Amino acid sequence: MDQGNQPAPQPQYNGVPMQPKKKKTGLIIGIVLGVIALIAIISAVLVYFLWWQNPEKMVTDAVSNAIMAKKMTADGKVVIDMRDQGKIELNVKTATDSGKSKANIDAKLDIKGVEKNIPLKGDAVLDSDGTIYVKINNFKDLYGTLLEVVMESSSGGNLSRSQIETYRDQALEKMSSEIDKMSDTWMKISPDEIGSEYKCGINALKKIQSDESARKELAQIYQKNSSFTIKDSKISDRNGGRGFELQGNNKSNSSKFDEEFKNSSVGKALGKCGKSNSHDSKDESTSIDESSLKVWVDRSSHELKALELKGDSKKASVEISFDINVNKSEEIKVPSSAESLKEFIEGFMEGYSSGLSSTSTR
Repeated sequence: MDQGNQPAPQPQYNGVPMQPKKKKTGLIIGIVLGVIALIAIISAVLVYFLWWQNPEKMVTDAVSNAIMAKKMTADGKVVIDMRDQGKIELNVKTATDSGKSKANIDAKLDIKGVEKNIPLKGDAVLDSDGTIYVKINNFKDLYGTLLEVVMESSSGGNLSRSQIETYRDQALEKMSSEIDKMSDTWMKISPDEIGSEYKCGINALKKIQSDESARKELAQIYQKNSSFTIKDSKISDRNGGRGFELQGNNKSNSSKFDEEFKNSSVGKALGKCGKSNSHDSKDESTSIDESSLKVWVDRSSHELKALELKGDSKKASVEISFDINVNKSEEIKVPSSAESLKEFIEGFMEGYSSGLSSTSTR
């Protein structure tokens, strides 16, 4: 009989059969990978929201200046509550300069049905060609916590805390060399691995960075078609700027902005990237005027100094709060060497499976 086709014996820990729940494990790994991706694109998210600020001379100028800026720094927090799935809290520091971006993140993941929070600390760099570099700084803690979560879930509550911790420590010891390597290794995702639409979008964004006339065109389109008014101008100062609470109430201007944006040089470039990059307000379940949006603007330079956005929908809520310094940046070093993120994930899962099988049968 061909032994190679026989199913592997179910691993046990002290006589307790282990039955990993693929759905739960997949969710955990998926969320972690999702956060890694979020680290990489957080700067792009900031840029997106900076494009949707507001009228009155100070605020309009602040948005125009932000669009025209080739570099900036931001320091703040993002909280995403996914209702039935869990919550992600991220403390983020970012910097952008001439098409390159970097981010440092300290995150906490709270998954529904799992008592233990999952920690994630890492760095990310987005190169001007669209290559994403990621490094996890607390890989040992992250890996150990994931082992505990999966062990607790898989055992159906039949393992004590001491048994789980013993299993965790044994697995960490077995994987010590791989864990040490991963803690100091940059991993990368090339534009080709992500897809053609991403590559197309990156090229369009590069046009914004390299072509001042393209940025000026966007600023002018915004100035002509701002769809927001100031709801409250008595917000307390923040980061040296005067505060404004904004309210979206001009759908006509919003439509005009959409139309002129599509016909702009950047809009046409993005339009070639596929339907996912087109904007259709009819498909939106929520809009900015249903959210709370505040901005802070420098009184003399009219530069954007801070941003606070709160949004809510049936499936999730988001809170974004950042202090911003336009036309200032930090040194952004692109890693000189990095391993493939795909190979990293494959190695991680292979090591995890090996550690689960050999350690749980001790």
